[in-house]
Amino acid sequence: MANVLVGRRAVSARQLEVGSAAAFEVSSGQLVQIIDLAGKQVASFVAVGKNGDDERLSPSTTITANASLVLKVGDRLYSQHQKPMFEIVEDSVARHDLLTSPLPVADDDDSKTAIKKSTATALGAAATEAGIDVGDVTDPINFFKHVVVKQRGELDVKESFAERNDTVVLRVLSDATVLVANAYPEKKAGVANIATPKGRATQLLVRVYQ
Repeated sequence: MANVLVGRRAVSARQLEVGSAAAFEVSSGQLVQIIDLAGKQVASFVAVGKNGDDERLSPSTTITANASLVLKVGDRLYSQHQKPMFEIVEDSVARHDLLTSPLPVADDDDSKTAIKKSTATALGAAATEAGIDVGDVTDPINFFKHVVVKQRGELDVKESFAERNDTVVLRVLSDATVLVANAYPEKKAGVANIATPKGRATQLLVRVYQ
């Protein structure tokens, strides 16, 4: 795999524990690298246009524009108005999810002792801190997430194929605010399973390169 980062310098970086998210300001021509430091992690990725644009990254438009549910190197990621926002320039996993979103935690008066968490909470908190409408970050592209579409259309979430230090690199095609969450594992599509296997680290590393 060609190293597209040769000659580049990192201008920002952040390590994310599972269940946390962070915002990054990115400009056209920069590169965004997401590294799974542990293996089996999922990076939920959303983006909103800057400079007064009402563009936001759209998984459904990206599926349609690429005529595929499978992302590959060279594919572009599009906004809801069909504007190209990113291009995949390096990818060591080649298995990502454009179909599912983290479901918010529902109120449940009958389960007072249950611990209920959602990746949506982390994305919403990062959006609020960045001054972004929470409604713009509810529909991520989930890098490294393995979702299977069954014969009758049901969705089944499997363990990620990502191994330690697997990575995806995106070229920024338009100025944006990017939010990345280290998603909770899921017991079914959109529903978090917060139990983490013993001994497993849970960190993603996000870097922005000039």
